[in-house]
Amino acid sequence: MEAPRGNRSARWRDALVVVLVLAEMVPALIVATDAAGLVRAVVALVAGLALLGRHRWWRWLLPLLLVVNGFAWSLVVLLGATFSYAVRSPRRAPTFLVGLLATMSAMVPIFQTRPAPMLLWALVSALVVGVTMVLGMYDRARRLLLIGLQERADEAERRQAIAEEQARRAERTRIAREMHDIVAHKISLVALQAGALEVNPNLDRDKVAESAGLIRTTATEALSELRQVLGVLRGADDGAPLAPQPTWEDVRRLVESSKDAGVAVDLFDFVDDPVPDALARTMYRVVQESLTNIHKHARHTRARVALIGEPGGDLVVEVSNVLPQGFETDLPGARMGLSGIETRVLHAGGSITSGPTEDGRFAVKAVIPWPTAQV
Repeated sequence: MEAPRGNRSARWRDALVVVLVLAEMVPALIVATDAAGLVRAVVALVAGLALLGRHRWWRWLLPLLLVVNGFAWSLVVLLGATFSYAVRSPRRAPTFLVGLLATMSAMVPIFQTRPAPMLLWALVSALVVGVTMVLGMYDRARRLLLIGLQERADEAERRQAIAEEQARRAERTRIAREMHDIVAHKISLVALQAGALEVNPNLDRDKVAESAGLIRTTATEALSELRQVLGVLRGADDGAPLAPQPTWEDVRRLVESSKDAGVAVDLFDFVDDPVPDALARTMYRVVQESLTNIHKHARHTRARVALIGEPGGDLVVEVSNVLPQGFETDLPGARMGLSGIETRVLHAGGSITSGPTEDGRFAVKAVIPWPTAQV
């Protein structure tokens, strides 16, 4: 294993090896008195400089240098080759074999000169080689730990970046749904009211004024609600809700506003108990989106809105209309309305269905559990 390192650090290590080899061998070359001593010094110098190739060819080069070092003994080659192999070897068995080879290499000069304390010298050589080998193995373990910690830090940063991106996408989707719910209903009402003026040019002045006032009021409400959403996007209202929070009374007002716009819609309200705000907001969006689709695609048919439920049971909202025959709309659609309210209802623990019925109507039905109020 070659741990990742900067080019500057690698150059400094190589420069240190060169300096130590020259510091050890140059004096030996100078004081060499015979040809054998000169050859040993030259071989030791070449072996020391060969340590520079330890990064690429360490598997075979370092054991070879230890063998050569038995002839031309060099402390730098002995310790450098042992340490470098221990740092790079992924397995302990080859490392211990190289340590044994280094110990034998260090003892060759002892057998040649046969000094008196030979056993002591052998123990010192084994101790020095063992310490060097342990230091190399420790350095390898430390490098692996640092690499592992760096990889874990990088992985944590990648996961954090992915989580942040997912959060941004979810927030953009939520804001897009909120803007769709707020604007689509109001604009569809404006289109209905303007269309009524367009197809009835002979309306009396009071009626025109009334319709124009209704258009102005609806457009003003749409702009106000849209401004609140954009204010959140700009960060002007930190902590503020994305839109005005509707109540159960606003559900009933939706039906009245559709009636004022000329849509034939009947309200069947069988809810007598106060509806929790969270539940009311979800059902408000269901009714709002359903009426918006009626404004776009079935404004000339008759519609009905049924509200049924009580605490401890389910709150049921059903919006339906007679299927139009051959009617086409020029109002654009975002194709996210039904998907948006489906997400809201499912998030609230309910269920929703939509589609044609057997009696020739198109119905959207949402059912959400209505918990009993805690005393």
